[in-house]
Amino acid sequence: MKPRDFALSPGRVVGNEHSYLKTHSMRWTLLALCLSCFNLLQAQNQKFVRLFQFSLTPAISTNGLHPGGFTNYFSLNLTSGYSARNYLIELGVISNLNEEETRGLQFAGISNMTGANLFAGLQLREIDKKKREGAEANLSGLQFSGLANVVLNNVFGGQATGGVNVSKGALHGFQVSGISNTVGKYAFGLQLAGLYNVAVESMDGVQVASLFNVTQGGLFGVQLAVFNKAGFIEGVNSFINDKPSGLQLGLINHAKTMNGFQIGLVNISRRMQGTQVGLINIYNNGKSPQTRDGTSIGLVNIGSSGYVALYATDLFLTNIEISTGTFKNHRINTDVREKQIQNGLIYSTSPAFLSDNESWAVGYGLKKYFFNRSLAPGYHKLNFFSLGVDFLHVNHERKKFTKELSLLSRPNVSFGSRLHPKNKRYYFFAAATYNIYRSGGDRAIDTLLKEASGKPGRLQYAPGFAAGILIQ
Repeated sequence: MKPRDFALSPGRVVGNEHSYLKTHSMRWTLLALCLSCFNLLQAQNQKFVRLFQFSLTPAISTNGLHPGGFTNYFSLNLTSGYSARNYLIELGVISNLNEEETRGLQFAGISNMTGANLFAGLQLREIDKKKREGAEANLSGLQFSGLANVVLNNVFGGQATGGVNVSKGALHGFQVSGISNTVGKYAFGLQLAGLYNVAVESMDGVQVASLFNVTQGGLFGVQLAVFNKAGFIEGVNSFINDKPSGLQLGLINHAKTMNGFQIGLVNISRRMQGTQVGLINIYNNGKSPQTRDGTSIGLVNIGSSGYVALYATDLFLTNIEISTGTFKNHRINTDVREKQIQNGLIYSTSPAFLSDNESWAVGYGLKKYFFNRSLAPGYHKLNFFSLGVDFLHVNHERKKFTKELSLLSRPNVSFGSRLHPKNKRYYFFAAATYNIYRSGGDRAIDTLLKEASGKPGRLQYAPGFAAGILIQ
């Protein structure tokens, strides 16, 4: 009989059989002890690493009852997943939560969270210490979810969801959501949301939303929404940064300091040295020495300058123009002329007792004025010349608005003077103009100088003039 060919019976252990069992028992005991020590050390150092992890719930998984100590490369979670880190791909039917870091791709039916329990169970003193030591929970990759993506610190990559994206730190990449995107610090990249975007400290990129975009700091890119708000926008007239860097495009745009561009129905800036294009522009001039002010182009411009003008033209004997605009360079002492941009609202008619012309017109004029500068008392802004163009809708029947196209364009050059230094506000001026008229019907225009060339209903043109008084 060989040593292993035996049958054990109660009370019978002999020779080689007893020695063999004792040796193998000691081996298994030592192996179990080593594994226990190894598992204990790994649990204490939070350094479990798994190539693949599968879970039914966070507590029922291949990582055991305490999955928060594991780093996984591939994770599949039939409900919700929970781990310290995930490095390549994680798929959760309901949600995924990584305490310390997420890399690669992450997909969830409802939500992805990075850093949710990073400071769980710690006192405030311990949390402050951990933050000072540089503890962060960042995303380096892409998150996709049905409802929410939340990252405790920074996003280096992208977040896409049907609900909300949140990065409590910075964003270097993009956020796309059905409802909102929020960045707690600065953002470099794209925010595209169904309702609103927020980048608290600054936005260097593009924000697009249906309702509003907000940054409390600087806008170095584009905001597109119904309402846009920025702390400041640098641009060509800034004291430090002389390059255009920000654009707000929406129904209402607001910036505390606006040296870039605003295009909308209503543009508001506490200090404006950029360009506003809108129906209503509200602004204050800049204050930095040796910097230029901006340009407001719109029907109503509430800011720094304006005038009222009463004059006659070759088409209408009475014209009233109310203008609002901006100074351009009154802080630039070295410029030989003071420059203004003016937006005029124009009403034109010919009194019935002076003319049988029943036509009247309303329109808008945009002009750039150049006033002389002088140190002599009373001679500063004594004279001016201007370049501009007026656009008038001509109505051919008194008290009746012409519905078809009836556009009169009048490029013009004007010269004016106060004539005497003691005259402080009244400028007498004359202008050379050119009439270009386009009608959708068979209407025509007649000037006092000569009959307009061209055919009625098409393009007509003729030289013209204007003369009157301007009060500033």
